[in-house]
Amino acid sequence: MLGFFAFLSIVVLFLLLMDARARLKRAEATLAEAAKRIGALQRHAGLLPPKEGESPEQARANAAAPMRTATPSPAPAPVPSWVAPSPETIDRWKPKPDVPAAEEPVPAEPETEDVPAPVAAASAPLPSIEQEVPVEDEPAAPETAAAEPVAPEPAAAEPEIEEPVLEAKLPEPEPPAGPPPAPPGPPPTMASRFENLFGKTLPIWAGGITLAIAGVLIVRYAIDAGFFARVFTPGVQVIAGMLFGLGLIGGAEYAWRNEDKVRDLRVPQALSGAGIATLYAAILVAANVYGLIGPLAAFVGLALVTAAALGLSLRFGPPSALLGLAGGLAAPALVGAMEPNVPLLAVYLGLTIAGLAGVARMKRWPWLALAAFFGGVGWSLWMLLATTALDTLGSLSIGGYVLLLALALPMIAFDGPRAALLRAGSAIVGALQLALLVGIGGFAPLHWGLFILIAAAGQWLAWREKDFAIVPSISLALSVLLLAVWPDPAAGWFATIGLALAAIHALPLLAKLWGETRTLRRTLELCALALAAPPLVKWHFWDIADSGLALVALGAALVAGAGIALGWKVEDRTGDSRFAWLTAVTGILVAVAACLIAPDWTAPLAVGAVAAALLFFGKAAKDRRIEPIAASFVALALVALIATPLALVELPRLVVGAGDAFAGQALVRWGGLTALLGLFAARAVDRYLRFLALTIAGGLAYGALAQLVPAWSLTLAMGAIAAALFALARRRGTLPIEGLSLAYALLAVLLLASTGPGVIAQWTRLYGSDEVATGTAILRWGGLTLLGLLYAALSAQPAIRRVGQVAAALLAYGALAQVVPGAYLMLVPALGGAAMLLAARRIDLARVDAAAVSFAAVSLAWAVLPVGVWATKAVLSLGGVPMLFDAPALAIDQLLLRLLLPALLFGAPLLLLREALPRWLLIGAFAVIGILAGIALHCLYRLGFAAAFGGDFVATGVAQRIVWGALLVGSGWLAMRRGLTSLARPLVVAGTAHAIWYGLLLHNPLWTGQAVGSLPIANWLAPLFLLPGIGLVLIRTLFPDARAALDRIVQVAAMLLVAGFAWATLRQIFHGGLLVAPGVTASENILRSILILALAIGFLLWGIRQNRHDWRIASLILMLGAVGKVFLFDASGLEGLLRIGSFVVLGFSLIGIGWLYSRQLARPAAPAAPERTE
Repeated sequence: MLGFFAFLSIVVLFLLLMDARARLKRAEATLAEAAKRIGALQRHAGLLPPKEGESPEQARANAAAPMRTATPSPAPAPVPSWVAPSPETIDRWKPKPDVPAAEEPVPAEPETEDVPAPVAAASAPLPSIEQEVPVEDEPAAPETAAAEPVAPEPAAAEPEIEEPVLEAKLPEPEPPAGPPPAPPGPPPTMASRFENLFGKTLPIWAGGITLAIAGVLIVRYAIDAGFFARVFTPGVQVIAGMLFGLGLIGGAEYAWRNEDKVRDLRVPQALSGAGIATLYAAILVAANVYGLIGPLAAFVGLALVTAAALGLSLRFGPPSALLGLAGGLAAPALVGAMEPNVPLLAVYLGLTIAGLAGVARMKRWPWLALAAFFGGVGWSLWMLLATTALDTLGSLSIGGYVLLLALALPMIAFDGPRAALLRAGSAIVGALQLALLVGIGGFAPLHWGLFILIAAAGQWLAWREKDFAIVPSISLALSVLLLAVWPDPAAGWFATIGLALAAIHALPLLAKLWGETRTLRRTLELCALALAAPPLVKWHFWDIADSGLALVALGAALVAGAGIALGWKVEDRTGDSRFAWLTAVTGILVAVAACLIAPDWTAPLAVGAVAAALLFFGKAAKDRRIEPIAASFVALALVALIATPLALVELPRLVVGAGDAFAGQALVRWGGLTALLGLFAARAVDRYLRFLALTIAGGLAYGALAQLVPAWSLTLAMGAIAAALFALARRRGTLPIEGLSLAYALLAVLLLASTGPGVIAQWTRLYGSDEVATGTAILRWGGLTLLGLLYAALSAQPAIRRVGQVAAALLAYGALAQVVPGAYLMLVPALGGAAMLLAARRIDLARVDAAAVSFAAVSLAWAVLPVGVWATKAVLSLGGVPMLFDAPALAIDQLLLRLLLPALLFGAPLLLLREALPRWLLIGAFAVIGILAGIALHCLYRLGFAAAFGGDFVATGVAQRIVWGALLVGSGWLAMRRGLTSLARPLVVAGTAHAIWYGLLLHNPLWTGQAVGSLPIANWLAPLFLLPGIGLVLIRTLFPDARAALDRIVQVAAMLLVAGFAWATLRQIFHGGLLVAPGVTASENILRSILILALAIGFLLWGIRQNRHDWRIASLILMLGAVGKVFLFDASGLEGLLRIGSFVVLGFSLIGIGWLYSRQLARPAAPAAPERTE
């Protein structure tokens, strides 16, 4: 109990704080108004510039106007620019303590004008007086009305005035006849506000709360303290508490009647609130603690206290009303009536809430009405959920109580700008509660009647006021929901209640559907109502006959159709989407009825018939929105086509054909929808829809043919549809249809690749299989080849013509692959490509270029295998693996048929057409041809060399590589001599790179077992080291733009080649053909040192003669190498004369080299030839 009153105290304290906050806001507004007046006075005195659009008269009027006036200001007069006050004005405003007040001139004021009291201007800063502003004549101020306007002096003559803000005071006006008004006090500070709140306001309310708690403690102490228990009986204690509460209320009345003495309205409010709380506590203690009175008497007592609280709230304000609200709504629970008499409780709550609503309406307290409403809703939910069984009287009581909350209370209590929203919300809450009553009450007819009553009331409210428009929508949704969750309804009651709810919702919708207020919501509600009928009936009566359910769907369609009929002659109907919505719903319901009545296999036709009817209806109605709706029904018909059980048999025929059985029903289904799509393609207005219909019609036509023809001819059937679409496109001259026909042609190719008997065998023949071809295979490939030729020859679009060329070339190859032996099939694309290129000499190249490219692509596909094998071996050879030509793909016949002959067949026509082809194409084509021919020639050379000289890699490797490199470099040299630079460059580069990588780096005889010949000079070493040098010199010649950079490379390479050749020759003299033989004799070792010195001397002499610095640097490096070798290796390994000889040779060599350098460096610089860089 103490917690309950503490909760009430917290609520009251919160309200008091909100009231204090509102008062503070009002005080702030007053201060802002006072600041505005001060500013107006300053502008009126000339100390501040006037506002934009404000004249001095308006500033004076604003200064004299009372606070918080909302009178609009008159139209602004022409405003002169503000003039800085003159020194006389400033001196007049400065305080003059030495001048007597009597001597100060007092300006004459008009008797009819009220002058405001002087106001200190120190709160607003003044602008700088030295500020330059435009100067105009200023009308005479009220203080100097008789004086002439003073012209401003020049800026140079004005005295300098300090920048700080001046403290100016307005001149005191002439005292009026009456007593002067009191000057306004200073604005309240934060400290004063705090003091007013916590020193004046809150203590009063705290006192009231304290008294209320004292009343509670009196009763509580009477229970706990033994002294009161011995002195006072329980009855006396309760009566004392009640008397104390009545005394507090009496004190509140006294304070209210003596307001002039109390001077604070919060005192009676606090006393009355404390008294009401004490009375509530006394009654509750008497009933629940002592048991002095029964629940009924306690209930009546609490009701009387509630009524008294409401009555006192009219005199003392919100606290009493708040306590009356809390006590009145909590009374049934506080007296322990958890199993109440529902009718009596409903009557009590209804009267209490009505009283609260009346007080809220009289005092304009919407919060009280809203709180009462929510409290009432809580009690109604409790009565619905806590009551186990509801009889007729209880149901009527709850229904009446909910109607009071939902309809009567909002109409009485809610008023103002948000009243419509609150009323609509109340009606919705009431409908939800009655829906809950229907569900909890077992869907009894009485409960349904109450719900129908509030549904009708919601329609009536929405009919009267448009702000209630959402109420019928919620009611309709609840109606459908309740009908859906109704467990096992009887057919008669379900039909009666369903029709009643449908009439309540449908009739007002139809009546206002095409009214002045055009809103889509009503149309959507009517459509939802119509669409909900068949599912609800089927949900509850699953065994209903299809004819009965069809009648329900047709009845619902009549509801939507009535809306169409009512709007047929409405003006501007074609620009309204509501007509289209109604048409769509009607079509759906009619389609459902047709599907229910007709056999299952005709469902696509039934929906298609509705689609066709809607197409013509849209044209008759002249409504462009109906055509897309009709198209959506076409989509539904397609769904029905593949969703019916017969589709399980029809769909596989799209890829396996019809077989021997004749499918009449399937032909009717697919053919009927084909005709429907053709109708849309011909009669639809929207071009995109026509194109889409034509696209689907082609697919359906193929489906219809697939129900008749065998599997091998499916591709021809699709090709026939593509040809028909192409003919249509040619007749209409439209590119999209031509593109559509091309798409169907591609589908025909896919069917060729995936359907028909022996399709795998047909594909294996494409790469040389020798299986015997059937006539149907040739017919399939040949038929599609003709289709490709049709596009290539007759299409007006270059892109489609080229696609047709590609298709015709590839399909022609496929057709020939069915009859040409596999061993020679690789020549077919080469011959076809050559034929296309030769034909380009007589016809336009654009007519055959794509076909030629297609044949070239097939030829390249045949070349992939040998090229791949050769490339694999070539890559491995880069790492040192010997390149052996033992693979079947590199046999002579494969090289000729796959590589060399196709390269020649394509190369010869290209040479004839070189003037008609672009340069980049020629370069690319000849590059590919050259690569293929080069691979073939390399393989044939290796095979021929091995056949002639053997295949021993050690014995013949050097010779084989030198000959091949010489052939490449020599061919490049011949091409260069004939001016074929583009051919010479790749040949010379390839030969040089081959010689350097394979001959000098990878398989060099100095570190790899390669025989070079047994004779000292007549061996393979000279050509081995000479060939790379020749290649590099030719490369320098072939690339003149990079001659300077290549010359340095050639010189360095020449040094390396000469040194390598000399070293290898020395090694060959001592070891014979195999230079990798182990062991080094002493003579060879000393000769190596001599060789290094000789090379150093030779490089030096050559560098001096050719004036090449790099050769001289190389000689120095060799000399240092020789010195290091002699001192580090030779001297330590030699004995006797050999050691002496080595040192002598080294000495003289060093002397000679130094002498040569000294002579070279001693030459005069002027006549010296410049260093060569080439």
